[in-house]
Amino acid sequence: MIFMVIVLFFTSVYFSARFFLLSKNVREAKDDLNEICEDIERNRRLTLFSPNEDMENLLKEMNNYLEITQMEKIKSSRREKELRKEIENISHDLRTPLTSILGYVELMKDEEISNEEKYEYVSIVEKKSRALKNLIQDFYDLSRLEADEYKMEIKNIDVHKELMEQLLIFYNDFDKKNIDVELNLGDEAIIIQGDLKIIERIFINLIQNAIKYTKDTFKVSIKKSSDNIDIIFSNNVENLEEIDAEKLFNRFYMKDESRNNQSSGLGLTITKFLIEKMNGSIKTEINDNFIHFKITFKHDLKG
Repeated sequence: MIFMVIVLFFTSVYFSARFFLLSKNVREAKDDLNEICEDIERNRRLTLFSPNEDMENLLKEMNNYLEITQMEKIKSSRREKELRKEIENISHDLRTPLTSILGYVELMKDEEISNEEKYEYVSIVEKKSRALKNLIQDFYDLSRLEADEYKMEIKNIDVHKELMEQLLIFYNDFDKKNIDVELNLGDEAIIIQGDLKIIERIFINLIQNAIKYTKDTFKVSIKKSSDNIDIIFSNNVENLEEIDAEKLFNRFYMKDESRNNQSSGLGLTITKFLIEKMNGSIKTEINDNFIHFKITFKHDLKG
């Protein structure tokens, strides 16, 4: 009888101690959880102060949930900051030509200016209006590309022919800036499956980018293999060490001094989207004082 009482006593003490430790763990975990939730972005986890297998499993699952929640919160916070920055950039880029247009419109109201001055102001307003239209078009195109609403009309395209035509269109622009153009394109047709308007937009964007930033030498070459065609645009630039190749395709990435030239900073971003939409790829390398943009498409062997 005495033995049974002793057994019951120690059993009661054992379970009371376990209950006390479990209750203590629950309270401390609750307090920790409240602190963590107040600042979810901090890399904190729930910890167990006394051993208990069931409690350990519970806290492990809760920590997994906290980790997922924290990562989503961090991503959301970063995206919100990026969105605010993008809105700021868009506002700046739209406001700059608009301010200029309104300024020249006010000048044209002056009855004392000559017809020659009025004609000059009208020309400037027209130029700024076209720049504004292009900015809005860039924003619209990026929106459609990200929403996968950019429709394509696939057909056989001779990229050699299209590239030559675009280079000829911009010949005077290169000449005015004293840029030496070196071509290694061959003379045979090179056929791929794609959308003609997209191909033209890709070439125009990369050529205009070269005209804007090339120091004095611009090179274009085509390399063909049994499976792929590589189109490489290369140009030397000033302050090459300041360029971050990994960020060139980021939205609005431009050198600060370029933000006043009515450029949206979306040209290369849109170019990358368009190339990938046609199942191609584009990579950037910097070496030998040159920046190289290499576009790769699948080669149509039947072309």
